[in-house]
Amino acid sequence: MSSPKKGPFLEGVPGFVRDALSLCLFIAGMAIALYLLDLGCIFKTMTGLSCPGCGMTRAWLSALRLDFSAALAYHPLFWAVPIAIALVYVQAPCGELVRRAEKEPGSVGKAALGVCSFVTKHGTKLLSAFLAAFLALWVIRLIDPCDAGMLFGGVPPAGVAPDVVGWTAPVWMQWLGM
Repeated sequence: MSSPKKGPFLEGVPGFVRDALSLCLFIAGMAIALYLLDLGCIFKTMTGLSCPGCGMTRAWLSALRLDFSAALAYHPLFWAVPIAIALVYVQAPCGELVRRAEKEPGSVGKAALGVCSFVTKHGTKLLSAFLAAFLALWVIRLIDPCDAGMLFGGVPPAGVAPDVVGWTAPVWMQWLGM
């Protein structure tokens, strides 16, 4: 009797659930630590620039309140994050499924094989496109003095500050008295 394969994504559903829960616990722990230390965004603390994901938390909070215009004003690509995370998490299992289907034809359903083949062939390209879009949007938002209104003719929705991203002196410079 062979032992179960070790490594990420090779332990089936229990391994996937364990990995997903570990990731959620890590993110929650980091969020609590940042809150308790009152640092805010690490990227902005170190560089003084807003990060490419600036406004993402506010966008998701607005989306959860079903205020999608505010969500898009805070970060127009907020919706892409769960898609990117899903792509990262399913690429390895999909690769395994496609390889199994090649070895044992008929062992995998046509719909699952079709989705997994698409993810295996185009997943990296989609992730690269998301990354390029995030970086391009970041540069545009840094240049635009009314970045929250970029999708709304320069007028941000009610309750949203006109400039979500920008530059300030890095916190470490303030600590040194610069």
